[in-house]
Amino acid sequence: MRNLVSLVILTFMFASPLGAKEAEEKAVVADTPEKFEVLVSSIREEMAPGKRYEFLSTRNQATVNQNLDLMGKMLERAGSVANMDDSTQMELLSIQEETNGILARNAEDRLVCTYVAPVGTHIPKKTCHTVRQLAENRRKFRSQLGDLQKEQLSIDGAATSRFNGNDAPGGN
Repeated sequence: MRNLVSLVILTFMFASPLGAKEAEEKAVVADTPEKFEVLVSSIREEMAPGKRYEFLSTRNQATVNQNLDLMGKMLERAGSVANMDDSTQMELLSIQEETNGILARNAEDRLVCTYVAPVGTHIPKKTCHTVRQLAENRRKFRSQLGDLQKEQLSIDGAATSRFNGNDAPGGN
């Protein structure tokens, strides 16, 4: 009797939503051509600068667009996923998973975490930033670096002028 009660408790524990992992958001879910077309236009809008998938490389953008077109054609031919044969459904699922993977890896809100040991300790500290934050930090750094290089060039130019006697005091 005690074993039966334990089995029932374990069954409910694993079946309950408390033990369930939250579902991962999928960007592309294709089942009918009409729904898919709305989804495709939304994803393509999100690949524009300033949007969620703006950090896609040119190659990944081309792959996503090609996959979206291919999935659209497959759905148009069959009418819906339910009307497809098993091999076509598997092919569609494979293309869909590849596309979702590319989009998930390049979403602006994806966290990138690193472990860095601060100066004076060997214990690494975990720091996490979104892809957007990393890109913004990189842009700011490059801008500051460019400003410093321009400033250094102007200082070098002034020093060279003085060295050559162009700006020497009392040189006239």
